[in-house]
Order: sequence, then C-alpha cells, then structure tokens
Amino acid sequence: MLVSGAVVSSAAPAAAPAHDSLDVTADAAPDTEALSDAIAQRAELMVVKQNEINEESQLRIDRLRSEFDDAQAERAEILREMNVLRDMALEQQKHDDEILKKWIALI
Repeated sequence: MLVSGAVVSSAAPAAAPAHDSLDVTADAAPDTEALSDAIAQRAELMVVKQNEINEESQLRIDRLRSEFDDAQAERAEILREMNVLRDMALEQQKHDDEILKKWIALI
C-alpha cells in the first residue's frame, strides 16, 4: 500500500524490544547525592542569610545601647552639676544667715 509517497506495510508492527519502554525514569535511580548537595547548599545559604540578619540586628541594638548610655551619662552629669549648685546655694544661704545674725547683734 502506498500512501503519500511512503510505503506502508499492512503487516502488524513489530513488537518493541523490552528495554525501549515509554517510562524511561522508572529504571533510572534518583540522584540522591545531587539532591542532598543542593539541599545542603540551600541550608547553608539560609544560615548565612540568617547570620547576616542577626548581625544587623545586633548592630542596631548595640547602637541603641550606646545612645542610651551616652544619654544616661549626660543626664548623670547634669544632675551632679545641679547638686553642686544646690549645695553652693545652701552654703551661701548659711553664710548670709550668719552675716544677718551678726548685723542684728550689732543693733
């Protein structure tokens, strides 16, 4: 029988050999080593990324601590200055009271 210039045999097709099956993946074993390497590499990248995030967070925390410590040191210095000024004012008031007592004694 001739169809479009090609010869087609009316005989039954030959049986395909057993090794030429349509499912070529059934015989192949999965590449578990490559898969485990890819998973390990992905996990390592995730750990590195998390470490970077942790370092950035720690730097922000350290900066906030430093700013807080500086603010507290400045506040403590201001309070010390206020105490010294208050003590000086009390001493001046005592001195003024002594002078007033002597002035009253002269009268």
